[in-house]
Amino acid sequence: MGGESDLKLKIDATSKPIVLLVAILFIVNTLLGLLLTYQSSKAMKSQINDRMLDIANTAASMLNGDDLRTVTPDDRGAPEYEQIMGILREFRENIELEYIYCIRDDGDRNFSFGLDPTLDNPGVFGDPVVATEALYRASRGMPSVDELPYSDNWGEFYSAYSPVFDSSGRVAGIVAVDFSKQWYDSKVAPMFWTTVITSASSLLVAAALIITITSRNRQRIRVVNLQLNELADNFERLMQEVRNMSGVNVSGNTGDTATQLGSVKYEGDDDIESMRMKILALHDELHTQIEKVKAQAYLDGMTGVKNKTSYLQTEKHINETVQEGTAAFSVIVLDMNGLKGINDELGHEYGDMAIIDATNALASVYDKGNIYRIGGDEFIVILNTISEEEIKNSISRLDYRIAHDNATEKPYKRPLSISVGYAIFDKNSDHEYKDVFHRADKQMYEDKAAYYKKNGDPRRR
Repeated sequence: MGGESDLKLKIDATSKPIVLLVAILFIVNTLLGLLLTYQSSKAMKSQINDRMLDIANTAASMLNGDDLRTVTPDDRGAPEYEQIMGILREFRENIELEYIYCIRDDGDRNFSFGLDPTLDNPGVFGDPVVATEALYRASRGMPSVDELPYSDNWGEFYSAYSPVFDSSGRVAGIVAVDFSKQWYDSKVAPMFWTTVITSASSLLVAAALIITITSRNRQRIRVVNLQLNELADNFERLMQEVRNMSGVNVSGNTGDTATQLGSVKYEGDDDIESMRMKILALHDELHTQIEKVKAQAYLDGMTGVKNKTSYLQTEKHINETVQEGTAAFSVIVLDMNGLKGINDELGHEYGDMAIIDATNALASVYDKGNIYRIGGDEFIVILNTISEEEIKNSISRLDYRIAHDNATEKPYKRPLSISVGYAIFDKNSDHEYKDVFHRADKQMYEDKAAYYKKNGDPRRR
């Protein structure tokens, strides 16, 4: 009896540290699985949201806001209508998404369907659209994606929204890109549920399966690494499709596949380290891609200088410096003379040639980062100087460059001419950017009036 009791005590004494060790290993294993799941799910969700926004932003940047504001289904067959629908169809047919369509802002947080290229059961023009917080932010000029799904007659969706601006800088409409909730959840949820099920199983079999569970976790991490590589490859293919449709090199690479996102491979000392490095690499690479897409969104596609969206942001920044008392800048307003005559007589193709020539002339004098094309033939140059002598010298160089260019006959059969006005910020009298702009704009129109008085105004013939 004594020997049996001693054996029982030995077993109990031996079991306690084993049970404790198993409990510690199980807790550590579970926490590690949950941590990796959280990080992976968060990274995947962020990448999916960014992908949705990239698609919506790219589609919005390709649409003409002035046309979108006025076109209706009654315009079917008109060039403006067909161009908008053609762009939307390209995205619908070539990118993995549920729906893509336009939304109109009816005011007071009310929205309705615009043009919809959906083949089966499209949204009816003018019918109400489910209003979400992300949609409202897009109507205020900020691209956004739904944090929570919503339901309508077509199902449950997460949507990304991107505003389309007209030539005056106002939101003319919104591009919506729908992804089904089922698709979205299928990309995010599997890792979480796999870990939950595995952790529950581990609790039941404890010490007997501790090695197997650890092995499974390693295998699962390898699978995640493969999935992340596949996600990277899919992202690169998506960006290539966008480049093919829009003609814009959003990735900024030179064709060396070793530098492309899908071809970047990171190896750590073990599977966990490899996964961590891959997540960090994907985050960094995706951030780089997003910044390049954003940079393209702020450039004028035809001339390569900054566009109206970039100009409005610069105006906002300058107003902040005015309020802080640190502002020092000057504004030059430029408007081409005779562009309407070129467009009317020869066509917009020749008018575009004149606009590009005018841009090249400006870029020969001013840094492209300071030049903004805010309308068809309207440019603004914003300089970080308050020296009138420097401004006058720059305008003289511009006049010389234009005169030199005009010595060669142009395809549009007219000499290039630009009316110019400028103004310098005066901290004693100017309270915001527009005070300076209005003085420069007034001076430009005086210069334009003098030009047409001297050369005649072909717009009145």
